[in-house]
Amino acid sequence: MNINSISTPTITPNSINQTTQGKTIIQTNNGWVSEADKRIQALTDNYRKINEQNKQFNDPMQHIQDKYVNINSPYFRSDLTETERDISLHTEGSWLHNGGAGCYYFGDSFFRSDSPSTFNGDVEVAERKGFNRQKVNDQLKQLLDKYQINIPNDTLLTFTIDPNNYKLTVSGTDDIELSRQLEQALNTADNVKELFVHIIQSRSYNNTQFTREKSEKNDLVTVIKNSTGYDLKNLAVVNGKFVTKDGIDILELYKNSLLKNNPYAGILIEHYGSQLSDLAKNGFDSIPDLFLSIGYGNGSLQDIGQKENYGTGKKDWIKELKASVDSLNK
Repeated sequence: MNINSISTPTITPNSINQTTQGKTIIQTNNGWVSEADKRIQALTDNYRKINEQNKQFNDPMQHIQDKYVNINSPYFRSDLTETERDISLHTEGSWLHNGGAGCYYFGDSFFRSDSPSTFNGDVEVAERKGFNRQKVNDQLKQLLDKYQINIPNDTLLTFTIDPNNYKLTVSGTDDIELSRQLEQALNTADNVKELFVHIIQSRSYNNTQFTREKSEKNDLVTVIKNSTGYDLKNLAVVNGKFVTKDGIDILELYKNSLLKNNPYAGILIEHYGSQLSDLAKNGFDSIPDLFLSIGYGNGSLQDIGQKENYGTGKKDWIKELKASVDSLNK
């Protein structure tokens, strides 16, 4: 079906943790509800009602067929286009058999009255990133207030994160005590890990901090650590394989962890197994680690290495993008 579609995830906004000692305050995701999310919810509510109506008939599937296929039926929806009938047939059938829709289509007749400018993927992505940036700025302020750290106005700092241990270092000031206080405050719980992911999720496609090789290496190291508990950086290489102190091939441990409950185990093992082999052959340090930096000043994080900035006072370009898209769709 050649119609724009979107999958239907469960929308559960993350709540911000309280500033209790030892708790993570910085959060990567903060409950952004996009236009796509709103459309999914509206369609879900609509088709839930229609599904209940269909089930009132002795043969619900036949009734659905009558509405969208049988032109001689009194229930036939002649007011819809062929594409709209095809969409409704598919979606109502899915609801009847599965209790929900695997995906929805934005060509659905439910949206007939919508202006095309109400939804644009590029605008939604930019707005989501801007929303999360403001939330992270607020959470950083919470963290600094908690440790009673005051950063002088117009002090422009750089936070740099080591991906191997999620340790953050501060540069940009000669005030050694301020740097020490900031590093002590930020390197608590999973705050730095959340900030690291936030930088990744805020990146533009041409961000100069990222290369394909560094990103793939970081992904590989993260996947292996999450699956086996081992950090590739600390493992020896023997006969072209990363091995534990006990001489166990890390790939075998990864395979075992996947084969227990992952239906895509074969694909994942092939993908990451090939990367593991190449990294072991060339050496862990043959590809630079994905160290990431982000600026901070006057209460806001500022992006580094890209034109698009989601910092406070730097987001007018998002409004301009939206206005440009709206004008094209008029």
